[in-house]
Amino acid sequence: MKDTSKTSLRRGHNEGNIRQRTDGRWEVRLSAGIDYKTGKPRRTSTCCNTRQEAIAILQQQAHEVRTQGWRDPMSVTLGEWYEYWLDTYMKDTVKQSTYASYRSYLNKHFCVLGKILLKKLEPHTLQEFYNYKFREEGLSPKTLRNYHMALHKCLQQAVKEYLLVYNPCDAVTLPSGEKPEISVFTNDQQRALVQASYRHRYGVFIRLDLCTGLRMGELLALKWEDIDFSTTQLHVRRTINRLAKYEAHDGENKTEIVFCTPKTKNSRRTIPLTRTMADELTRWKQQQAQDKIRAGDKYTDYGFIVTNEFGHYFEQKTFKDYYDRLLKDADIGHFTFHALRHPYVKHTTKIFSLRSMAFQAQAYPDARRKTRGACQLHRGGQSQSPVRPLCNRKRFS
Repeated sequence: MKDTSKTSLRRGHNEGNIRQRTDGRWEVRLSAGIDYKTGKPRRTSTCCNTRQEAIAILQQQAHEVRTQGWRDPMSVTLGEWYEYWLDTYMKDTVKQSTYASYRSYLNKHFCVLGKILLKKLEPHTLQEFYNYKFREEGLSPKTLRNYHMALHKCLQQAVKEYLLVYNPCDAVTLPSGEKPEISVFTNDQQRALVQASYRHRYGVFIRLDLCTGLRMGELLALKWEDIDFSTTQLHVRRTINRLAKYEAHDGENKTEIVFCTPKTKNSRRTIPLTRTMADELTRWKQQQAQDKIRAGDKYTDYGFIVTNEFGHYFEQKTFKDYYDRLLKDADIGHFTFHALRHPYVKHTTKIFSLRSMAFQAQAYPDARRKTRGACQLHRGGQSQSPVRPLCNRKRFS
């Protein structure tokens, strides 16, 4: 019988081989794509002492090649293709926050689907997956649409590269349901919240958000250079988030603070401020000057508006905890911070309103159609005269 232990054990395309050298050691050789600096194939060579070690090394290296570079289209799984698609097509084309979301879908929800061979992925499998997530795990239709959008883009790239004949996502019907009712502040709750805000150090920023409709990340990323006191305008230019790193090595923090442009193109906007609000910000700037004197060398001044006693900016999680404490103090129940962006306005009351429909369209770029019912404007040749803004009310009965 022929002794195969000392011959080269050849495998399929791009899967490498094992051979025993003349010195008795075992060598693992693997093709790992193209070296774009030289234009030649990139090959790896690893030596070890036993055949069993060589087999284990080959399996590990082959897996790395499949997940980090080109692979045999007949043996690639959905998870391997999704990883390749993320690193090759998405990493340099979408925001880090979007990239982090797409990767979390794979790690948390596509883990079972990811084991299926790409060529064997069928629409009914995806349909059953979405149905399970909707019925058993209670995920919202909006969340499922996000998953579906990422998966559709991933598989569409596979279609473009002729790895798939068609996109199985096209044959899926996503579960639907009623949109959840948005919790908004009543007039009395708004009044209680504003009254409570005057008892807190950072209450000025709750009042600022009621007047501007800023997202939390936009609010916390504001710098003094974004406020034009001469024209009483606020410029939204950046946002702050803690995001998963593109790559995290062992022992390192897997997340990082990232300052980036706002959510959408329309989110980069200019918002008018009331004179009262501008004056409040001026007083806050004086508060920061006092903090700087008290903190001395421990104070860090990077120009941020929302800062603690040592001049450091807030992360969203930290500020959310503060916001929740303020809600508790106001005794009005729980509301998300996003509720500050959607104040319920009735023209028959004088609790809260923006200056004009144009003002609200600036403050809420993603909800322009909602502004029609937000303010009552005088027509027929009369000047626009919406209800007096809450920010102008210095005292409350």
